[in-house]
Amino acid sequence: MTGPQQVAGALFIDCGQQLKNLTWVRPPRARYECLTCRTVEGPVVGAAAVTAFVQTIRTKHQHRQGAAA
Repeated sequence: MTGPQQVAGALFIDCGQQLKNLTWVRPPRARYECLTCRTVEGPVVGAAAVTAFVQTIRTKHQHRQGAAA
């Protein structure tokens, strides 16, 4: 068993709302909040932007945080 765990960040994703005719009522969006350095990345809006953001945010934020240290 491992020791206590601590949450370091929170990724918020809103998948949006799309109609049957494929028009967006509310586009997808996402943002990341780092609880360690208290910064916010995003928000990004749009299906492609959200997909890219979610896939890379942890790595990109760690590099930014490391550069600031």
